[in-house]
Amino acid sequence: MSTATARAASLPPDTPVITGWSAVSPYGIGRDRFAAGVRGGAKTAVKADASLGSLPLSDVCTVPGFDIQEALGPRGTAKMDRLTALTLVASDGLLLDADGNRAVETDDLTGVVLGITMGSLENVTDFLRQSYTNQRPFYVDAGRIPFGSLNHAAGATAIRHDLKGPNTTVAGGRISGLLALNYARRLMGQGRATKYLVGSAEEFSAAHAWFEHTAAASGDSAELLGEGCGLFLVEHAGRAQRPPLAAVLSVETRVDIDDDPHAAVTACARRALQRAGVDAAQVWAAVPCAAPTAAGRAEHEALAALVPAAALSRVPSMELLGDTSAASASFQIGAVLAVAEANPDSRGRVALVCAVDRDGGVAAAVLRLMGEEQ
Repeated sequence: MSTATARAASLPPDTPVITGWSAVSPYGIGRDRFAAGVRGGAKTAVKADASLGSLPLSDVCTVPGFDIQEALGPRGTAKMDRLTALTLVASDGLLLDADGNRAVETDDLTGVVLGITMGSLENVTDFLRQSYTNQRPFYVDAGRIPFGSLNHAAGATAIRHDLKGPNTTVAGGRISGLLALNYARRLMGQGRATKYLVGSAEEFSAAHAWFEHTAAASGDSAELLGEGCGLFLVEHAGRAQRPPLAAVLSVETRVDIDDDPHAAVTACARRALQRAGVDAAQVWAAVPCAAPTAAGRAEHEALAALVPAAALSRVPSMELLGDTSAASASFQIGAVLAVAEANPDSRGRVALVCAVDRDGGVAAAVLRLMGEEQ
């Protein structure tokens, strides 16, 4: 029995497992660039391109050199929003090999669930601006209407790869990646999907930068914004076609209704660990979302009081990527997998991934790291 088969066999067959992942991030396009950047602790901030116009901060954490038509070709991309393009490129990295051939088998019950904040804010604001500034309110670029829908990126991914299973978009800000993972886990458990492309995405734009700047609470640090998309292939352990990289032991969510993010994160993380049958002292790596807000600081303090001190230092801070909003939690999971891949001691260990959003959303996931086959 191979080590990969043994690792899969050690799990209950209906356990959701992550068997592949990809990323388009401020480190560049592809899982390898993301992993190298995270493990090296490299910062990603650069001066914003002048074409973006006036911005609240001159530095940004954007995907370097990302051009939609260069990445995806001219067909159907003339009016495509950046959010959809980032998602499509990430999906190619997950499902296709280096030659562009399908590398992952799918069936009619392979689904897509994508976490976002509010879709392409740049596309929506540009469209509304046309209605106000053009000669007539209805003199707008109708070709951009489809790209303004919240579920366009998820739908476009399914169309591009002929995925016919449940297709869903969840909007939850920084916790979106964990909400998406929980959604996939539940539908797979109900037999409505055999496997899922799961992840979350965020685009950088001037509209998004000004929105975040305006929405920032008094006393919060200036938000260095990032962008990108992280996607994972989630299957059941008993039917997985690839060696599992991590088992999803539990996902828990909360809403902070008492304006006490420290208590909400503590309760959410404890409940997630309890559902996973794991003691807090067993956590090998804990990864907060590092939001530049009071909730983000409370999240870090709550985890520091809950898990061993070493756990919070094993994965570099997500501050390196800037505030990637909806893409945050997916990048956190990717960072855990990237660090674990280079550390044989991680096999069998537990990782705790947490996220908080300004609207009170809190989520936590517990993963059992399985390691890469050597």
